[in-house]
Amino acid sequence: MAQLESSLQKNIQKICRQHNVLSCKVDSSTSRGFPDLTLILPNGVVLFVELKTLTGKTSPLQDRMIRKIKENKGNVYVIRTEQGFTEMLAQYLTIK
Repeated sequence: MAQLESSLQKNIQKICRQHNVLSCKVDSSTSRGFPDLTLILPNGVVLFVELKTLTGKTSPLQDRMIRKIKENKGNVYVIRTEQGFTEMLAQYLTIK
């Protein structure tokens, strides 16, 4: 059974707490197109994470926002699984 985006978010936020990563959920009603989560790592790195199911697609508005974040040298990722999140996070933290 495919994982719902809300379940993925809950599990990712649990992983964040385990690694002392501050995770902020963005209110989509006031920030349309902005990635779902803003993460501040213990080393000061800021990551933007858009969550999607395995079959979910980003909207054109989300694609534009992702492009703008990258143009401004931001770290932005589309994450579909907990494993994908952990692998991405490992690029920035030492995860055991």
